[in-house]
Amino acid sequence: MEKKTLSNILEGKIFRIPDYQRGYAWEESQWKDFAQDIDALIDDKITNHYTGTIVIYQPKEKPTDYYGIDKLEKVDVVDGQQRLTTSSLYLSVILNELIKLGENAFESKLPLLYSGSKSRLILNNDTEEFFYDLITKGSTNVTAYTIHQKRLFQAYNYFKTHLTNKLEDKSKEQRIEYLRDVFDAITRKLNFSFYPIEEESEIGMTFELMNSRGKDLSALELLKNYLMYWVYRNIPEKYEKEDFTKLINKSWKEVYTNIAKCSGSENRCLRIAWTLYHSHTPKHWKSYSGFKSDDVIPIRDFSKRPKEDTKQFIKEFTQGLSEISMHYAEIIQPSINSNIPEEYKWLTKIKNLGNVANFLPLIVATRKTVFSNTIPLDGYINLLKTIELFSYRVFLWEGKRSNTGLSKFYKWADEVFKNEQNVDTITSRIKGLINWYSNENSFRKELEQDFHNWYQWRRLLRYTLYEYELYLLQKEGKGAKPKLAWSDLTDATFEHILPQNPEENSQWKQHWSQEELALYLHDISNIVLTKDNSHYSNFEYDRKKGKPGLGHCYANSDIRQERKIAEFEEWTPESCKKRKETLNEWIINRWGIDKHFQVPKEVEMEEEEEIELVED
Repeated sequence: MEKKTLSNILEGKIFRIPDYQRGYAWEESQWKDFAQDIDALIDDKITNHYTGTIVIYQPKEKPTDYYGIDKLEKVDVVDGQQRLTTSSLYLSVILNELIKLGENAFESKLPLLYSGSKSRLILNNDTEEFFYDLITKGSTNVTAYTIHQKRLFQAYNYFKTHLTNKLEDKSKEQRIEYLRDVFDAITRKLNFSFYPIEEESEIGMTFELMNSRGKDLSALELLKNYLMYWVYRNIPEKYEKEDFTKLINKSWKEVYTNIAKCSGSENRCLRIAWTLYHSHTPKHWKSYSGFKSDDVIPIRDFSKRPKEDTKQFIKEFTQGLSEISMHYAEIIQPSINSNIPEEYKWLTKIKNLGNVANFLPLIVATRKTVFSNTIPLDGYINLLKTIELFSYRVFLWEGKRSNTGLSKFYKWADEVFKNEQNVDTITSRIKGLINWYSNENSFRKELEQDFHNWYQWRRLLRYTLYEYELYLLQKEGKGAKPKLAWSDLTDATFEHILPQNPEENSQWKQHWSQEELALYLHDISNIVLTKDNSHYSNFEYDRKKGKPGLGHCYANSDIRQERKIAEFEEWTPESCKKRKETLNEWIINRWGIDKHFQVPKEVEMEEEEEIELVED
């Protein structure tokens, strides 16, 4: 291991971030620390600063590639990619500023970053060309759409803003001097421990040693390196060692690509794989540390799990994790172009309801069986419909805690994954679970007999009215798209027909008693979705109602439920009662359960266990 400056490290090599590594992950707190470290090197006249470790994989055959007119050795960055990427971004900002100020001699330093169409540091997956554009011209021709591209773009602008603030109120000469100092601090005063590796399977062992010194890596990265270490330590045959190493790298490349595509959670995806391949019991999940236990992936002591069994598990888990990440990405960010009819529609509803994490293992396991032609498509869609029903009745209507039913859903995921139960049986059990947590008779009685403060339960109100709008559009609007997207909904898109603060001399006060005002005001029967409730203020009903073609009014609205309100001649308690009856009938048809389904066994015991569980 050598101690090197950044300019020493960059000379003579082209650095590549392998696709199996995670993308750019630093955020503002890390950018701020990095910038402050550089500032200290200048302001406090510190001669050097230890920045961290750079580990490269340098194959024995030493592959090369052209960089300008030179042929340079091409190496993979194993550790330190965040520091190298951040240093390159800051350097590009500094060099661009110096050249703009007429310091053309610094053009000779641009090969530290790029030469022609190649960058010195080649990023992975979806960020290679995006990064090149940033360091060469300070902008890109495409909008950042993945989380890694967005972080790169934000980092570049952070350092640009930081320098702008530092150069403010300085003369041109002072600016040039300061920029020269910053350039010198980054290239000459930052010190790194530089460590080359020649055997790819040694990567895991290296990380295992580093992690004991507190390296800040994600659970997914830690697991990959632990598996690489396991292969290095426990597979003696070179050909098999190489096969396993390639399998792990290929799988992780696919996992990182899929998770980046949906801006998903590495930890959540990893937990789904753990649930399906090892244990469906929620309290057994220990993140990365759980994989290192002797009954999962032992590294030395194979008394609980034999080495051959462990090796087979690693192979199956690694392949399965990649497949799971594909399904996870398409569930988290459903596509309207899905090959499964109605999947987009119901996954979007489940996502809008929240608490999707509870159902992920079951949805992934079921979707996997669809792709293997084990179950028909309608069985999968019926499951999604029932999950949406559970979310509405249990989480929104009853207000149960977010992990309610978690143990049962994870267990059912395991049964579907192992083909121990068919999906129709699981769907029936979920309906029985709904009846346990949200009794059907109580649901209907409470809905029909009582007026509620729906406005207090904003998510329930928002989801119900949005679904009602979709229903009206389907029924009366020939399936037209809603004029309000789910993401548009805020408090400003709720319109109280009877206003919350009517004027004392208004007709509202004349036609409504104080008791009626208190009873009806925040009930769903008195609330509609609108584009902007500020247009209506506390106006009288006649003005709110308006006429077709006359500005902002119910009758002229492109929100279907607002136009339904305009069908009432006046808005009175009787009008509210009539609309309530209409809404109740629709809600029962939409989220009621006509048939009795048996409550699954042991629900009460598992409910007590779930009180203590914390997701992820």
